[in-house]
Amino acid sequence: MRIVKYIKLSLIIVSVGLICQSNMLTNSSSVTTVYERSEENFPNPERGFYIRFHPIGNQPSSPLELSKLQEVKSQNMTLIRRIYLIAEFKDKPLSQSFLDMVSNDCETARKAGVKMIIRFSYNWLGGGQDAPLARINSHLDQLEPVLKANYDVIAFLEAGFIGFWGEWNRSSNGLREDPEARKAVLFKALSVLPPKRMVAIRYPYYKRDAFNNENPLEPKEAFNGSYRARTGAHNDCFLADIDDGGTYNSLDLNEIDRQKTFLNLDNRYVVQGGELCHASEYDNCPNALKELARMRWSTLNFNPSDGAEIIEDWEKQGCLEKIKRRLGYHFRLLKSVTPLRVKPGGKFSMNFEIINDGWASPYNPRKLEVILRNLETLKEYFLPVNENPQMWMPGTTNVLQITGGLPANMPEGEYQVLLNLPDPTPRLYNRPEYSIRLANQNVWEASTGYNSLLRSVIVDSSTGDDYSGKKFFRSR
Repeated sequence: MRIVKYIKLSLIIVSVGLICQSNMLTNSSSVTTVYERSEENFPNPERGFYIRFHPIGNQPSSPLELSKLQEVKSQNMTLIRRIYLIAEFKDKPLSQSFLDMVSNDCETARKAGVKMIIRFSYNWLGGGQDAPLARINSHLDQLEPVLKANYDVIAFLEAGFIGFWGEWNRSSNGLREDPEARKAVLFKALSVLPPKRMVAIRYPYYKRDAFNNENPLEPKEAFNGSYRARTGAHNDCFLADIDDGGTYNSLDLNEIDRQKTFLNLDNRYVVQGGELCHASEYDNCPNALKELARMRWSTLNFNPSDGAEIIEDWEKQGCLEKIKRRLGYHFRLLKSVTPLRVKPGGKFSMNFEIINDGWASPYNPRKLEVILRNLETLKEYFLPVNENPQMWMPGTTNVLQITGGLPANMPEGEYQVLLNLPDPTPRLYNRPEYSIRLANQNVWEASTGYNSLLRSVIVDSSTGDDYSGKKFFRSR
């Protein structure tokens, strides 16, 4: 008899437990989702390997071809480096046909879904003369309308103009040796670009000279639009020898380390790009990975004619795929907490955690939006989030709390919850290929550029809290 009573009592306890668990699920106001990592190498805007389109010999630059840029895109790359040879204009203004070509190249890049790293040079094969400072300034004045009209597809500008290859090397007009001339060209280049774009210079100590400041950027200066906050770096002989082909202008290990420490801190908030030039004892995988991470590299060349032996070695040694994934930013969702039900006019509150597995953060501005999309009608409502993804630093986990109100007239129904990190420029905002893809399985929507949180929310007038704030989802 006691055994029977014990069994009955146990069944009652189990039943009560199941009822309580069921009630907890029914009354729960949110759901937590944990996301799986993706190891796929996929393209993302303004980062990664690039293909260089440079002069052939000393021939004037010819227009970009859409098919060639589409081929770049097919290789999971979103960047090209476009170097314009302007030797014929050393002693005269740029022609209208040349300016038109630059404009048309920008439109070609836009059609192909890529962006350009741009440089102008007065000499190429075998070096040669550059132009005096006054001529450089007048050429930049001519380029200003073109650059400002097309900055959406310009990733950044390399300072250019001075010396061999526009690399601020061996100037025939003494510009390289003159700190004031270097400063004038840098400041002029910065002035003809919109404040949202950066200029990269070849040698890190030139930034110190230009601003009379040897300290790296501080967080309070980050992305504030000042000339110093918009001056990045390009290293065009990465891993070639002890000082990267003269990049640090020293064989003293302490001095090289000091400049690398400066770049490590400064490059938190500015772009670091460049290229490989020839193989050396320094280009093995362990050292390459260490240096790429330390200087927070975002872009690097992938041309058969430059550094091909190094690329092949990286592939053999097994680090090439890691480099492809980690150049620049590489954002990955960890988890999210989203509401189950919200009423029209009610409060939508969610949070998510995202980590940056890359070596850098985005150097250009980037928007962040939460999207609610009706599963039946596909009508979308979006909430702009006051958060700057440029501050999502390498190796850091960022926790975002997002709250907004649903419109009072929002139709009831089930809505997918999505994240969008679009390009903020008007012509690229609705282009999926210019939106950031997150490194998670099953979240990317190639047709929209959205990242699904793999959850939906029920909009139901019978449940949810009222919203008294000022930030509301907007329909589109």
